[in-house]
Amino acid sequence: MKYIHIKKAAVQFLVLIFLSILSACTDNPQAPDSSKKPLNENDILIINEGLWGGDNATITHYDRSDHTVEHSYFQSQNPGLRLGDTANSMTVAGNLIYVVMNGSNTIEIIDLPTFTSQGRIALPNNPSPRTMAVMDDSIGFVTSLYNDEIIHINLGAKKILGTIPVGPAPEGALIFNDLLFVTNSGLGDIRGAEKDAGTLSIINPKNSTEISRIPVIFNCNSIQEGPDGLIYIGGGGSYASEKVSGIVVFDPLQKAVLDTIQIANHPRDFAFNGTDKGYVLTDDGVVQFSLQTRAVENVDFISTTKIDAAAYLYAIAVDAEQQEIFVSNARNFSTNGEVVCFDFNGVEKYRFSTRLLPGEIIIF
Repeated sequence: MKYIHIKKAAVQFLVLIFLSILSACTDNPQAPDSSKKPLNENDILIINEGLWGGDNATITHYDRSDHTVEHSYFQSQNPGLRLGDTANSMTVAGNLIYVVMNGSNTIEIIDLPTFTSQGRIALPNNPSPRTMAVMDDSIGFVTSLYNDEIIHINLGAKKILGTIPVGPAPEGALIFNDLLFVTNSGLGDIRGAEKDAGTLSIINPKNSTEISRIPVIFNCNSIQEGPDGLIYIGGGGSYASEKVSGIVVFDPLQKAVLDTIQIANHPRDFAFNGTDKGYVLTDDGVVQFSLQTRAVENVDFISTTKIDAAAYLYAIAVDAEQQEIFVSNARNFSTNGEVVCFDFNGVEKYRFSTRLLPGEIIIF
C-alpha cells in the first residue's frame, strides 16, 4: 500500500484558544468488528479536529472507487472507542498510523489496512502535542507545544523515554538523514518576541542531543522534505506587525538556509506535485510556486472564492500520480467542512463533505 502524507500547518490565530486548557476523557478500545470496511489503495482519510474541548474529533473516509463517504470511520472500525479531543496530525509509518491528539494529550496507534486501534499512549504534564516524527519501528518523537520540548517515545512499549529541550512552542517535526528537525514557532505573535522563536532545532536522535538551533522564519510552524532532497519550512507571518512570511528552503547537509520564497497573506499548509512545483494555502487561496526558481509562479492559482465565498482553506494534499490537488475548507470553524478536488490546472473535479475542522488530508 502506498501513501502520501502531508502534515498540517498550525493557524496562528487559532492558538489563542489554547489559553483555556481543557481536557477530555476517552473510552478504552473494544474488540473491533471484523466485518467493517478496510482501507484500500487510493482511499482518502481526513482528520476532523472537532471543537477544542468538545471531545468530538473524527476521521472521514472517502472511497475513490465508489465515491462513498463515511464520517465516523475510526468509530465504525472500533466500536465503543472515541478518538478524543482535537486531532492535530497523523503520521504513517510502515503498517501503523499514529494520530496525535492535541487536547486529550494522547497518541492513538492504528493498524493498516484494518484501521483497528492498537492502543494509545498517554502523554503526561499536559504537553499539547502537535506533530510526530517516527525514527523506526520502535522510536518516535512528538513536539510539545506547551512545554518547549520533544517527547522521546518507545512506540512498541508505549513508554515515554524522556524529553529534549528545544525552542519556544515547537510544532513541526521531520526525520531526515538520521537527524530530527523541529520548528520552534513561538506561536507567532503570542511568543514570537522570545529568544529562539522562529528557529529550527537540529537534534541527534541517537543520543537525544540538540546539535544546533538556527534562525529560519517568524512563526515557523510546518516542515516537509521536498522532492529535490531539500527541506521546506513554512512561516505563517504575523497578524500584528509586518513580518516576512512564506517558505524557507533549507539545505540539511550544509545545515543552512538557502532561500526564502516570500508569500503574503499568512501562508500555512503546503504540498508538492512530486517534481518541481509547490502549492501553499493562504487567506486568499492556493499559491503555486516553483522549486527550481524559488519564486511564486501564480498567486491566484486557486482563489478562495472558487471554492466558496466564505471559505477558509485549512489543509492541502497532492496525488502526483493522479495529478489531483485536494483542499479542505473549514468554513466558519463551527459547521461541517468539505474537501474539494482540483486537477493540476486548478479546475475543480469534485468535492465531498467532512466533519468539523478538516485539518489534515491523507491519500493512500
